Amino acid sequence: MSYLSKRLQTIHDMVPNSITADIGSDHGKLMIALFRSGTISKGYAIENKKGPYQRLVRALEQEDLFDHIIPLFSDGVEDLPAHLKTIIYAGMGGENIIDILEKHPNKLKLVQTIIVDAHGAIMKVREKISSLGFVIADEKMVKEEDQYYEIIKFIRADIATYNDKDLEFGPILRNEKSAVFKEKYISRIHAIDELLTKDLPVQRINELKEEKHRIEGIL
Repeated sequence: MSYLSKRLQTIHDMVPNSITADIGSDHGKLMIALFRSGTISKGYAIENKKGPYQRLVRALEQEDLFDHIIPLFSDGVEDLPAHLKTIIYAGMGGENIIDILEKHPNKLKLVQTIIVDAHGAIMKVREKISSLGFVIADEKMVKEEDQYYEIIKFIRADIATYNDKDLEFGPILRNEKSAVFKEKYISRIHAIDELLTKDLPVQRINELKEEKHRIEGIL
């Protein structure tokens, strides 16, 4: 199996045995690893930037996987087949993920699993995907090079009802309270305390105090 970072390995371990697409595949490491591990037998690797797409194609050529992993030069999911069962959105902004989902809702009709590693707007991502007929089945938080990543697995099910704490902090993450989860939010409290020593507008001070209160409520 190709070497995977902790973040990509966490995503890998959430993928079910199904036809899978990786949106923003870059070098294709994740899809190659999924095939080599026997998790998938067929998949699609999508990239919308010329340089990364060329790297993706070269990687698949080197691994002789064109019969199993199909590279697509695309902005999202519009070129994907209708029989797709799993979609991975990793390493992109949350607003971008939401935009892709909203552009082609018909592509989700047969999708059973969505795995997300959103860099920003995570609360909005949880809310959006949950509104599309998916529930949160698993969540993991990992730390790489001083960055925290929340990886979320959604599965097709009855529409779930999540409260604000679930959407902001994750229903599973805040229940499990892993060491990485605690570290992230304790660090955030320290950062807020530092900010509150500065000369800030009253509105910003109140926002920070409210955020700190919310964090303290889930730790």
